[in-house]
Amino acid sequence: MVKELHALDKFCAKHNIIHYLIDKGKPNQNGTVERSHREDEEKFYQQNKFKNFHDLQQKLYSWNDYYNNLEHCGLNGKTPNEFLANYELINPPNVCT
Repeated sequence: MVKELHALDKFCAKHNIIHYLIDKGKPNQNGTVERSHREDEEKFYQQNKFKNFHDLQQKLYSWNDYYNNLEHCGLNGKTPNEFLANYELINPPNVCT
């Protein structure tokens, strides 16, 4: 059986992004993702009602902006935006060394 590449795999290959799947039965490998999904579910989806897709998009944009400007313990008290800005200073994107 020949399996066709998923669109995400094609996108990653085109942009030289390493994409890998976690091993089955290894929940410790996806703890960060599970935590993020739980946060979104409890603090966004359960707290909002959406009139239509456009309403969802607007509220999701606001939620992402809010969440990415909150301090996170896992980032040593920095917001995700602060952490990313600092990371890009140290490791500029699209620069080969």
